[in-house]
Amino acid sequence: MRRQFVSIFLILVFMSAITSSSLAEKIPEEYVLAKPGVCENVFLYKDSGYQVEYRYDIWGKFRDTITRYVDNYNEMLGGDDVDVWFYFINNSRSMDFTDDLSLPNSVYTSLCEILTCADHTACLEINSFDTYMDWFYRSDHHWNHRGSQRGYEDVIRFLGSPDEPYQPVEEVIFDFPYNGSYSQRTGIADDQELFTVYRYQIPEKTSFVSGKKKTIGRAKQYFAGKYKKDRMASHWAYFYGGDIGELVYDTGMEDRENLLILCNSYGASVRELISAHYKRTYVVDMREYMNTTGKGMKIREYIREHQIDKILILADVSYFLYGKLLH
Repeated sequence: MRRQFVSIFLILVFMSAITSSSLAEKIPEEYVLAKPGVCENVFLYKDSGYQVEYRYDIWGKFRDTITRYVDNYNEMLGGDDVDVWFYFINNSRSMDFTDDLSLPNSVYTSLCEILTCADHTACLEINSFDTYMDWFYRSDHHWNHRGSQRGYEDVIRFLGSPDEPYQPVEEVIFDFPYNGSYSQRTGIADDQELFTVYRYQIPEKTSFVSGKKKTIGRAKQYFAGKYKKDRMASHWAYFYGGDIGELVYDTGMEDRENLLILCNSYGASVRELISAHYKRTYVVDMREYMNTTGKGMKIREYIREHQIDKILILADVSYFLYGKLLH
């Protein structure tokens, strides 16, 4: 891992043309506020019916925050002990759909340049709005089951796993619409998308939260027809298990490596799949770590204590804006 610090000069080099003082003027007319006066950062894009955000002004409005987080990660994860893999999830927060999406994403490439602790980088490539619609929900910032599967496959190959990624055995479409995080913020219900997931057959493993065995998510209940039918229920969080500060999967495969995943909520739908390829997988969401464990995260001690072989940062751009610093 390259141990370097980000300079103000380097940050300025990668500042985008968007500034916080003129953000509203620069949002293309194809983006129309979904609910003016109620939510000022969720838009309807053209006539697609998709609720989306617009590319975050990370080198203008959020420059100081990005600098603080990136400097912290470079300091705490820099060195030669453990390699760091950074998998960036492109979504509407890092995209302007009116741009030429066949070109490299500017937010991703800029982060790769300054996140010098990352030895290996890759991203969820979205080359058209049609691809975005295929991989993301109409009313939620998260990737859907197809997007999650693509991200999982990318990550397993990216990490150099000797296994092929698991493939779903069935697509399950439930009999209720899904109104996700954007609908909950705007109050706009969208009944055109039914909640849909993949069913997998993967080896059994043990999962722990705060040192205690725990089943994560409610997949079994959903497949058995036991779920809330509230029109605005948070089905994504219920099904996959939502945000957990520290979650440990143990497969018992002694010949495999130990993996640490640092992630935000995007990890929820892929963490169990990724863990099937490792001996132990430690999934840490720094936003919730203190609440879950009752203690602060001392990352270097954590790496030594759990004999971590690889670190995967799995996140969208908001990870470096709304998380917690490493210590």
